[in-house]
Amino acid sequence: MKMAVLVEIIATGDELLIGEKDNTTTPFLVRQVALLGYEVRRTLTVSDNLNDIAGAVREALHRADLIFVTGGLGPTPDDVTREAVAEAIKRPLEFRSDIWEEIQAGLLRRSNSVPPSNMKQAYLPCGAEPLSNCLGTAPGFIIPITNKTIVVLPGPPGEAREMFLREVKQYLSRRYPPVSGRRVCVFKTCGPGEAVLLERLKEVLAEAKKMDVGISFLPQGGEVHLVLKWNDSLKRAGAVEQLKERLMKVLGEDLYGLDEDTLPGKVGELLSQNSLTVGVAESCTGGLVANYLTDVPGSSRYVRGGVVAYTEEVKMRVLGVQESTLNRYGAVSLQTAKEMAEGVRRLTGASIGLATTGFAGPEGGTPDDPVGTVYLGLATRDDVVAQRIFFPGLGRITVKSIAAKRALDLLRRYLLSLSEGGSSL
Repeated sequence: MKMAVLVEIIATGDELLIGEKDNTTTPFLVRQVALLGYEVRRTLTVSDNLNDIAGAVREALHRADLIFVTGGLGPTPDDVTREAVAEAIKRPLEFRSDIWEEIQAGLLRRSNSVPPSNMKQAYLPCGAEPLSNCLGTAPGFIIPITNKTIVVLPGPPGEAREMFLREVKQYLSRRYPPVSGRRVCVFKTCGPGEAVLLERLKEVLAEAKKMDVGISFLPQGGEVHLVLKWNDSLKRAGAVEQLKERLMKVLGEDLYGLDEDTLPGKVGELLSQNSLTVGVAESCTGGLVANYLTDVPGSSRYVRGGVVAYTEEVKMRVLGVQESTLNRYGAVSLQTAKEMAEGVRRLTGASIGLATTGFAGPEGGTPDDPVGTVYLGLATRDDVVAQRIFFPGLGRITVKSIAAKRALDLLRRYLLSLSEGGSSL
């Protein structure tokens, strides 16, 4: 029987280690290689240090068939991934004039200058196959080594994703064809954590094990993705479909989509189906909810606008939050979240107002509402609701990301209630 392709993913960057930025590329790659039928054995984040990166690559080559390295391909002195990979595989760097011409052309399209520092990006380890970057200046590259492969992608998530989907995916499908009959399906949830889902799915997991269907749990910062893997056959097809139907039933409304579905995409789909619009008022999430919503092409059909109301003054003057509410309950409270949602709905003329306010940390918080507390508000013409969520000890960036996704999920669940005969606008 053909063995699965073993994968390791190495993300580089000091900003990832200290929580200054979310690492969204690694979860993306995990999903993509799972859909190809490969098996992710390890993910790792290392600093912008040549020796650390080179050591991580050398170790991965002992264990994995396919190694991804992301980040560190820019023109600055701390971008050392090219040098580190070359050191790990004991190959020199070589200057590629064809790549330098592409980089210069790209820079001239964006501005009238070509900084000499960008020439660094035209050096690749000997034998590397370049990957074009249509969104930036840093080319990625692929290095085939006998029966192993190293894929190096840029740090910016958009550039890495585009490069993978345009070139890397096709390359891997040729070099490591998926095992015949191997199937993968990803169930995407938002709301309950991994431990809660594990408890709810005990019986389904036991049934899956008997059927030799693997189910992996992949936490994704506010979401949990369940990856089902099995080898298909006509005898088992019906049983697997029944298992998937049972899984959908147990997950209920916590399940927002499958495979390539995204939470913002699903929210946009439901808004469009119901001919509704949304306006967003954000405090602790700093515009992240609006950013997620507008990541979806065509979102101008249902996103009316948003306000980042970070101070109490802006909450009062722009959104109409009552001074008495702030004095009595505080800026981080159910009451303030409700008034923010009502205010942005009126201000933007949207069907629905959505709001966030909380303590992302590391400072702030109260004994009743410590750091990690976030209140979400949702207002329609006829009703206003709010809820409290709490994520202690996760760090500022992670709390912001989870809070923004939970706000979208609050909106999603409300929109689902409309189709089920719930409250109406």
